[in-house]
Amino acid sequence: MQFKLVSALKIGVFLFTQTVSAQSFFGLQNSNYAGIHTAVTNPSLITMMDYQRSANISTIGFSAENNYVSLETPFTAWQLIRGKVPQQYKKADGGIDWQSSWLKEDRNGENINANLNLEYRGPSYANHYGRLIWGLGIRTKYTANLDGITPEMIGWAKNLIDSQSINNINQISAQKFSVFVNAYQEYSGLLAIRVIDNSKVKLGIGTNLKLILGNGNFKLQNSGVLLNVKGIDSIGISGGQMQVSYTENNLFQQLSGGVLAGSLPRFNDISGVGYGFDLGVTLLLGENMTQTKKDRSKVKDYRMKIAAALLDLGRIGYSNKNQGFIIDGSKNFSIPIQTPEFILAASKGVNGVLEYTKEKAIQDGAYINQPEEVKIILPTTLQLQFDYQVVSMFNVAAQLTQAIDLNNPYQIQSNSSLVVVPRFEHAWFEFSTPISLYNNYRSFGFGGFMRLGPVFLGTDNIIKSINPSKLQGVNFYFGISTLLR
Repeated sequence: MQFKLVSALKIGVFLFTQTVSAQSFFGLQNSNYAGIHTAVTNPSLITMMDYQRSANISTIGFSAENNYVSLETPFTAWQLIRGKVPQQYKKADGGIDWQSSWLKEDRNGENINANLNLEYRGPSYANHYGRLIWGLGIRTKYTANLDGITPEMIGWAKNLIDSQSINNINQISAQKFSVFVNAYQEYSGLLAIRVIDNSKVKLGIGTNLKLILGNGNFKLQNSGVLLNVKGIDSIGISGGQMQVSYTENNLFQQLSGGVLAGSLPRFNDISGVGYGFDLGVTLLLGENMTQTKKDRSKVKDYRMKIAAALLDLGRIGYSNKNQGFIIDGSKNFSIPIQTPEFILAASKGVNGVLEYTKEKAIQDGAYINQPEEVKIILPTTLQLQFDYQVVSMFNVAAQLTQAIDLNNPYQIQSNSSLVVVPRFEHAWFEFSTPISLYNNYRSFGFGGFMRLGPVFLGTDNIIKSINPSKLQGVNFYFGISTLLR
């Protein structure tokens, strides 16, 4: 049992310790057949849609990438997908005989930065009304970020669940680390218009107006507090301050019961309200961009497309259900964790542990009550897009996403990236290979996108998954959308 617990911890870290790498849908967003999806990147792009209507039935995306643990298997991910794993790595019932030794930890001493992103789109709809386009959409997003977690903290957590490997670790944390989790739903109204429309120049402008319903948030910001432990008996807290704010909802239960299940969280889980909006402009240039709606093989015969947008200006306010406090590390107190009280608190989830910590801090005079209205700032970005038609049905697009840092500790972290997307596209079939510099231009990614009629499947970065023996991340999206004349 201890072996399985340690393995589960490592797998959890593998899925959760990420560099900042938000789901971006690179292949889908740069397609001329993406329909209503293009409004997510730039609300004015929908004005160039060569169809009367577009509807997204359901789309889900997941991204995770790891800088601490890698899964190194004796078979490739492609063998696993095709069901061609060699027999010696299977159990009697045909399932994979997963081995803990396949999980490799990178003990290079660097702090662990973490990110998890889930996004669920749908349903959404857009319709042409002459030059005017209107639309409605729903999107649910879940974001979790860790920054500055040390390998010693992971090592101590492993000791906590594996009593046969207790080590006396003194200091386990850096003086600064943070944890941020937020989940929200976005209800948007799209309004766009093609202001110039002739055979050589087309110009469109558009906006998304968004009502944001916050499902919950958790924020832990450590400034100078050191965590010290002796074995697995207790955690000592000293120096600096640690600020904590959170809603009453259990976000991790919402994750498993809501977004992962492909459904929207319940309305009674709403604990915050906010707003947001996008602004965009798109220019289409060509020699003779006449109507080609009767030709099912291609969209309008443009030469190049240039677009710019400012996205996710807005915020979410949590007031009624938000709680906050500060732990004063100068009081030098400790939290016993090998007690029935702590075990009971841990069984209640994150909020139970928080309440237990508050009680101990109050008893030792290290608690400072600080209820506040937390205002989560949306991940504001500047998007620039360029698309060039090389020959009929073969285009090359480029997309620059620049995160705008508003210098707010409650801003949802975004990711700057530059991507080039060569693609072959037809009304019934499309294939593209996004090549990107992501993680604020520090990491290289190679993805893929394929569409068969209304069904599509893609990944922003498959390069780490196709390594014959080393899996360091997961990134994929899939869905069903339709375009109607």
